[in-house]
Order: sequence, then C-alpha cells, then structure tokens
Amino acid sequence: MPATRTPERLAEVAVPASPAAQPVVRRRLRLRPRQAGLYLVLAVGIFVALAPLIWAVFGSFKAYKELMESHAFLPRSWTLDAYQYVLNLPGLWYGFRNTVIVTLSVTGVSVATSTMAGYVFAKYQFPGKDLLFLVLLATLMVPFVVILVPLYLTISSWGLSDNLAGVIVTGFFSTFGIFMMRQFMLSLPTELIEAARIDGASEWRIFTQLVLPLSASPAAALGIFIFLGTWNDYLWPFVVLTSPSSQTLPLFLSGLQGLFIQRYDYMIAAGVLSSIPLMVAYLFGSKYMIRGIAMTGLKF
Repeated sequence: MPATRTPERLAEVAVPASPAAQPVVRRRLRLRPRQAGLYLVLAVGIFVALAPLIWAVFGSFKAYKELMESHAFLPRSWTLDAYQYVLNLPGLWYGFRNTVIVTLSVTGVSVATSTMAGYVFAKYQFPGKDLLFLVLLATLMVPFVVILVPLYLTISSWGLSDNLAGVIVTGFFSTFGIFMMRQFMLSLPTELIEAARIDGASEWRIFTQLVLPLSASPAAALGIFIFLGTWNDYLWPFVVLTSPSSQTLPLFLSGLQGLFIQRYDYMIAAGVLSSIPLMVAYLFGSKYMIRGIAMTGLKF
C-alpha cells in the first residue's frame, strides 16, 4: 500500500514560492570593450551634432558685444533685443510665407508623383523599363550646377523668373523619391494586386485603395526628406527669385549680412526662428521616417 502522508510529511514537501515572494535578482549591465567604444563614438557624434544648435539657442539671447567677446556658454545677461529686431522685419514674414507655400507644394506633389512612378516601375511591365529606370538613376550622378543655367533659361522662357512657381515646378519630380518608393513597391505581394484585378477593380482603384494605404509609412518618410530639403534650399531660389517680397527664408537669412558689419546676433536669432518648423516636423514625423526607411529596405 502506498504510504500515507502525515501532516509532518506534508510540511516537509517543498512548496514553490509565488513570483511576488521570490527575491528580485538584478543583473548588472556589463559592457564589453567593443560596445563601450561604440557607445563612446555615438556619444561624441551626438555631442558634435547638438552642440552648435544648443550654442545658437543660448547665443541668440546674448547682446552683440557679449556674443563677440565672451566665450561663456550661457549668457551673463539675457536679452531679447535680437528677436525683437528680427520679428519686426517685414522680410521675415514674407520669407516665412513664401517658404511655407513652396515647401508644402513641392512636398505634396513630389510625394504623389514619386509614389505613382515607383508603383509603375515596380509592378508594371513595358518595353525599355529597366533602361529607363537606369537612365533615371543616372541623373542622380549629375551635379545640380551642371543643369542650373539650362534650367534657368527654360524657366525664364516660360515667364516664371522671379516667381514662386518657377521654384515649385522644378520640384514636382524627385529621382530619389521614385527610387525609394520603387524599392518599397517591390516588396508588395503581386498576388494581392492580381486578386484585386480579378475581382474587377480598376487600376486607379487598386492604386488608391490598396497600394496607397500600404505605402503610408514610406511616403511619410519621403515627405519628411523632401520637406527638410526644400525648406533649406538656397541655390535655386537664389537664382530664380530676385525681389525681396518673393524671397524665401534662406535668402532672407543671407540678406542679414551687412556690407561693412556682420550682426551675428540678428543672424543667429533668425536662424533659430527658421529652424523651429523643422524641429516640429521632425518631432511629429520621426517615427514615420524610421519606420518608412526600415520598410523600404533600399534593395535592388
């Protein structure tokens, strides 16, 4: 007969303790020398990237004399004179308005055309597709200064010189955007598109209701790239736009440089103000940019 367990023997049976009663074992994070070196390099890179921006923010609150003579990081006496002077300039508001118009127009249209062209290059078959895509990628190797004069002559012949439309029209197509969206479109299952065609969906409906929702993250990432590049563009607006009322923010910032004296306090304050929209755009769109780059993969 099996031996019965008396209360004394039941007390001897080991009962596992509950998770709450178990002691918490903390593991110490041990970094290998290689990892420590990598983190050190990253920390130095972050410092190099952020130090000029932080210095500019604090420097914008310094008086002109202190800014030129003092090497202290923080201002001894805080002042808003530079911001008051810059905000009272009409050119700042003209430049902000023109930059917003150009940036939003170029970003919206360029993302749309890049998405459509990328879908065509990825999922359609037509004669000369590979050669056409290769020629399109070859334009990335051509410096912009090479096509600057012919492009300006073309814009002038259309009557768009000294006009915001002359800056906007040339940004409607992005070679990098087409390449980026095409790389993502290659990962979309072709069977899904074929199933939609069998069900009777038109090509436009497939693109708008199937392809576009799946391409939201890469399109958002591309939009951030184009937004940042267009907002900071200087060379092409400098060539096309000449009147003060049609200039963008980068042109306004360059106009603050005097012929005989450089008021760096005004330039720093205006630069900080012009960078605020970029920080806001990156703050709200950084997760989409990282997710879009990860989904794109940039594979051939």
